[in-house]
Amino acid sequence: MKLKSLTKVKLHQLTLIYGRPSAGKSHVINSLPGKTLIIDTDRGLASVTPDERYDVAECYNWEDVLEAFAIAKTGEYDSIAVDHFTNVQELCYKHIMEKYKVDKMQIQHYGEASPLLKSLVDQLVDMSYDGKNVLVIAQEMSINVEEDEGEDVPKVICPNLSPAVRSYLQASARIIAHAQKENKKLFENGKRSIEEVYIAQVAGNPILTTKVTRKPGIEIPNKIKNPTWAKLTKLITGDTTKKPAKAKEKETPVKEEKPKRTKKAKKTEE
Repeated sequence: MKLKSLTKVKLHQLTLIYGRPSAGKSHVINSLPGKTLIIDTDRGLASVTPDERYDVAECYNWEDVLEAFAIAKTGEYDSIAVDHFTNVQELCYKHIMEKYKVDKMQIQHYGEASPLLKSLVDQLVDMSYDGKNVLVIAQEMSINVEEDEGEDVPKVICPNLSPAVRSYLQASARIIAHAQKENKKLFENGKRSIEEVYIAQVAGNPILTTKVTRKPGIEIPNKIKNPTWAKLTKLITGDTTKKPAKAKEKETPVKEEKPKRTKKAKKTEE
């Protein structure tokens, strides 16, 4: 056990981004600082700019995933990106089905997979506490939640993971953002064009699963335009909060005093 002053404890910044394909999730990897290891299970790194500071661990099976996590833990990396955890889960399921020689996951198999995947989440949190920048990417899914028997509430969009693993990862992450792409119409010189803008929704939409763990009293925007690692992690400290504009001092209008009319003296009759 280590006893530390709270002032010396560095809080982790594990960030989870999820969304549809081509929503800009992997694009955030470009902004991760320093030497970066990408644990790739998706072969979807077309949006990442090739650079010498990136190492890619291509994972084709569960053993590859475990080896990649071991490298991430012991290697001299500043940042770790998992792209994406939904496929990490699928590789775990495939490993278990091959182990028991079955074609379909059964209840007991999910029970075996859950602690294996939670263990990877624990490793990612430990890496983040060690000072690494940890970005976890996942696909999205929509579910309907029943409040009462026979009564449906609006669907919830969340990371595409099993309920147990999803809850564990969401509880471990400090930031959960939903990635989406918006088309902005532009008119310039009489010509019409469309600009694609990447958005990270971090609050303000009850259907989307979002989260920013921060100190009380810190206000954050609902959306981050063209999100980067710096923009997202600054949400924790509130550095992205828009500063209110200074109120202009109202000038009291100066009233011009009108000259007083003097009464003319009446002519006296002689």
